[in-house]
Amino acid sequence: MNRAASKVGDEAFAAADLVIALGTNFPFANLVYRSHDFKFVSIDIDAANFGRHHYLDLGILSDSGSFLKKALERSEAVAPQPFYQASVAAMKDWKAYLERLMQKADGPLEFEQVYREINHISDANAVYGIDVGDNIINSFRFLNFTSEKKWTISALFATMGYGLPASIAGQFGFPNRQVFNIAGDGAFSMVMQDLTTQVKYQLPIINIITSNNSLNFIKSEQEDLVMNFSGVDLYEVDFAKVAEGMGVEGITVKTLEELPAAFDRALEVSKSGKPVLIDAKITDKCGIPVEELELDIVDGDFVEKISTGYQETHGQMSPEEFFAAYDGQELRPITAYFKEYGVKP
Repeated sequence: MNRAASKVGDEAFAAADLVIALGTNFPFANLVYRSHDFKFVSIDIDAANFGRHHYLDLGILSDSGSFLKKALERSEAVAPQPFYQASVAAMKDWKAYLERLMQKADGPLEFEQVYREINHISDANAVYGIDVGDNIINSFRFLNFTSEKKWTISALFATMGYGLPASIAGQFGFPNRQVFNIAGDGAFSMVMQDLTTQVKYQLPIINIITSNNSLNFIKSEQEDLVMNFSGVDLYEVDFAKVAEGMGVEGITVKTLEELPAAFDRALEVSKSGKPVLIDAKITDKCGIPVEELELDIVDGDFVEKISTGYQETHGQMSPEEFFAAYDGQELRPITAYFKEYGVKP
């Protein structure tokens, strides 16, 4: 939900009259849960979490997996509802938008194409250590997660420098599986000395560094306020040379054309039993901040708008203008799908 969500996830939540939280205590809960009134059901193995972020209508003390299994056993099939149909149609278009960004073949190197190549070389049961920052958002949106794969993040989105030690733990825990460390330049700089640990213990981890000379996750938060950017600009570092100094083969990528060969080489090195690092010099663009989308009810219909805070710092705009600002001209407000499928408040 919120900053790390899909467009449709945030929109659907904003229109929902029932929210069921399954074993979750996510960091943006207080902000999101205050967006509108709804009935709230919480399933958690720890009763201390009941009512932590929202007035509780029903609390069920249970393991989430066990609850879901029992709920499915007792459920009955129903015809697809308009709300569900509208959300599925909107999600299909959202995924098409993300795919188009990943497949871009010209222009400067951006994070979407880096994730395309990660997906391309990833094994079916790959393990990912994902660092804090924009890579959390981008991993959720662009990594091809499946039930066979494993991934870990710092769940409060606050522990920068998480990806590298997570990847080391992942390789020790799953010695016969492919392991990635995905980190931004700011987060990686905090712990990059542990590349020597990968070398010392011969851990064939593929380190992907998205270098944009910016603490973009923090910069995005500062954009929500009327303020000058502070403390978010980073000095450019040649991480490939840093890696070489620690005994890890380093590969620098600056253009789209260089990406495939760089990832092919990284895969070759990793399969030889050695760690490798790709320093991808991407632009400092941010992905679309879907948390700025809000829904109101006006004259008996849903109306989508952009948050007041965002418009204070970026100027007045419609949802369509907002989408276009992030190369999403084909995206439509969820209200357009609601109209097509007859969804009413």
